[in-house]
Amino acid sequence: MKKKIAGTILIILGAIIIASAVFMRYSAVKKQKDMITKFEKTLKDMGDNEVNNEKNGTSSSPKDSPDKDALKAIAIMEIPKINLDAAVAEGTDVNTLRYAIGHFEGTALPGKKGNFCVAGHRNYTYSEYFKKADELTNGDEIILKTKEGNYTYKVTDKKIVEPEEVSVLNPTKEATITIVTCTPGATKRLIIKGELSK
Repeated sequence: MKKKIAGTILIILGAIIIASAVFMRYSAVKKQKDMITKFEKTLKDMGDNEVNNEKNGTSSSPKDSPDKDALKAIAIMEIPKINLDAAVAEGTDVNTLRYAIGHFEGTALPGKKGNFCVAGHRNYTYSEYFKKADELTNGDEIILKTKEGNYTYKVTDKKIVEPEEVSVLNPTKEATITIVTCTPGATKRLIIKGELSK
């Protein structure tokens, strides 16, 4: 009898764990879609405002700024090789990385000189943005869509480092990109480096 009760409890606990993982995954996907939709709307609104301003001979004022929520995404990253299309948000805290690719604060912005550094998950629980990052090879494109324009980086290097190897985030003279994600098992970090395409 006790074995049956213990077995039933284990089954219930297992079901709860699976349901929790599915719910977290669903929440992450929904939040990511919302961020992309809002960011794309921001880009469209900015374009519409510019057209209207040109017609009317006026300029945008602060009150014309798009919804603040839309500004949480600073860019959309596309990597055709691995079918990635995801929002990039400011910060690399736990909450940001649940729902987006995170930009390391203090590093360069997309398209600017310096090292534009981002981090993202590759596991099922939250989001698998970089699940196939190990398939990237030199020359593959990483595209960043921003309010200032689109920027294309070409992959130049791929390596695995220890978690404490922070030199990969060091500033660079040229416009470069660094993608940081975990290896399977999360014991080490997979680093993808790229340079802005001329």
